[in-house]
Amino acid sequence: MISIKRTKRPGSDLYVRLLSVLSFALLVVISSGCVSGNKPVPVPVPGDKDKTHLLDDRFIIGEVEPVMIKKTGFTMPARIDTGAQTSSLDAVDIIVFERDGKRWVKFTVKDPKSGKTAEIESKLVRIVKIKRHGGQPIERPVVKLRAMLGTQEQKGEFSLTDRSSFKYPILIGRNFLDGKWIVDVSRKNSTSPMNEESSNEK
Repeated sequence: MISIKRTKRPGSDLYVRLLSVLSFALLVVISSGCVSGNKPVPVPVPGDKDKTHLLDDRFIIGEVEPVMIKKTGFTMPARIDTGAQTSSLDAVDIIVFERDGKRWVKFTVKDPKSGKTAEIESKLVRIVKIKRHGGQPIERPVVKLRAMLGTQEQKGEFSLTDRSSFKYPILIGRNFLDGKWIVDVSRKNSTSPMNEESSNEK
């Protein structure tokens, strides 16, 4: 009977081990999502299951969020409307006047929850004309105000108008969002809980 003795090729064990290491490394890369493309991956904010922070530094907000107008100190419910270009603020007693050769606006803002009022003076940015169906266009003064949405504070343009017939005293348009937020209409008050019982229903 003839016996056959098999001999290993030099370096075969090293080749097998190297192949195993490379296979494991590839598996780790795939499972970590590094090859899934450039789409932002939602990552839950620690301690809050309802908030989501995206990897591209944008925040998800709902169709209604509390917004603080810094000059007033009031935090009021705001409708987030991506269909509107310019933001809008509920104001009364609006007076345009001149100071040092420049036009300014004086107006009063009322907090719907506490009933407190704040009289504000701000430089006039421009006057916008709003078209109305079957009526003459109306003019609204526009001012720049610093506002806080969630943890983000920035300056934005707000047109001033009497919004007492609307449910929300503030409307946030695309000019304020500016690509920093993603609006999820299924959400509401995701940045901070707010009681809206004081708001008018409309």
